[in-house]
Amino acid sequence: MNNSVKRILWILLPFILGVTLVRVTTPSQVTLTWETASEVDAAGFRLYRSDNPEGPFTLISPELIPARGDPLVGAKYSYKDTGLIWGRRYYYQLEEVNLTGGGERYSQTVTSLAGPGWLLALGAGASLALLGFVLPLRKPAPTAQDQTPGPPEV
Repeated sequence: MNNSVKRILWILLPFILGVTLVRVTTPSQVTLTWETASEVDAAGFRLYRSDNPEGPFTLISPELIPARGDPLVGAKYSYKDTGLIWGRRYYYQLEEVNLTGGGERYSQTVTSLAGPGWLLALGAGASLALLGFVLPLRKPAPTAQDQTPGPPEV
């Protein structure tokens, strides 16, 4: 194998390793959090997701997320949306369900990327590729065989 092929492999293989490590070690999920100021007649919440900001939105919370607050004090909520496609952008809407079963879906749409995205993966790959470029440039320390005796000291 000639030196130019080795050089390319020293750069390409660490790049692929960096991208793969980020891809494999980071989950493709989104954690949604919200907080209420008060919860008058609230039974719970439903979450909807779409891969298009205009919809259609599909119900992702199989069961009603029960309300924990009261009319005077709200509560904080969190929901993990798993099984997503890594690096894809998703859009979410929240619906509050009242005690009679009716609901009010909030018009605000929230967006998020599943996983850290390709930018982080490419950055990790580029960092390892840089190491693959720099490491072969280092010269090994001279050994006793490499050293030639100089002129005798007087």
